[in-house]
Amino acid sequence: MKIIILIILALSLIACGSSEEEDLDKYIYRIESRPPKPIEPIPSIIAMNKFIFPENDGRRSPFKPKIQAQPDRYAPNTNRPKQPLEAFALDSLKFVGTFKDGGTLWALISQPSHLVSRIKVGDYLGKDYGQVMSINEKSLDIEETVQSEGKWIKRKIKIDLRVPH
Repeated sequence: MKIIILIILALSLIACGSSEEEDLDKYIYRIESRPPKPIEPIPSIIAMNKFIFPENDGRRSPFKPKIQAQPDRYAPNTNRPKQPLEAFALDSLKFVGTFKDGGTLWALISQPSHLVSRIKVGDYLGKDYGQVMSINEKSLDIEETVQSEGKWIKRKIKIDLRVPH
C-alpha cells in the first residue's frame, strides 16, 4: 500500500512539473513571436551659433592672455643670465654663515645637495627672481618678484642664519 501511494504521489508531481514547463514555454514563445517595436530615429542636432567675444567694448576673450597697456615696472629681467642658485626653490636653500673678503660681506648658502655657495648683495637666488638686498651676520634680506593677478609685485623675505644643532 505504501508503494502505491508513493507511485501516485510521484506521478502527480511529474504531471504538475510538466504542465508548468509547458506554460512557461508557451509564454516565452508568445513573447518571442511578437513583432519588434520600431527603433526611434536619431534626434537631429541643432547647431549652436558661434559666439565671438566682443573685445572692442571693454570685454576680453577669456581664452587670450591679459595684455597690459603699459610695461610693468616690477617685471623681472628675463634676458639676464640665470645664476646657479636660481635653480632651487627658496625654501630648499639654507643660510649657514657669512665671511668678509676685503670690503665685501658674503653669505654662505647651503644647497639641497649640501654644497655651499657664496653670494653677495645683488646676486639672485630662488625660482621667484629673488635678489639679495642686504646681508648681515644674522640674516639675509631678499626681494622676490612674483606675478599676482597678471601684475608683477615685489615681496620682501628675511632668512635667518641657521645655526647647526
